Amino acid sequence: MFKEGPRYKDNPAKPGGEGWLMNDQQQKVVQFKPDASTVHAEWVAVRTYSWVPPSPPVPLTRRRMLRHNAIEAWNTMKKMGWRPCHPPVR
Repeated sequence: MFKEGPRYKDNPAKPGGEGWLMNDQQQKVVQFKPDASTVHAEWVAVRTYSWVPPSPPVPLTRRRMLRHNAIEAWNTMKKMGWRPCHPPVR
């Protein structure tokens, strides 16, 4: 299915907490991106897309999570086989 080229070998995480995870079996990618913070909390927008290369990703869901919950979700997803990736070509 998806073959990693040389550009995917480097670190795909961006400064500030933005990152993407992909799961080949589920044909999905998930974007974690910092969202508008409030005085009392830091928020992260989590967007899920269906993605079958070479087609562009198709949005499925969008939700906001508290930053500490998003970090926990990221780590759990990585343990379940999701892997960091660069943003898919749209």
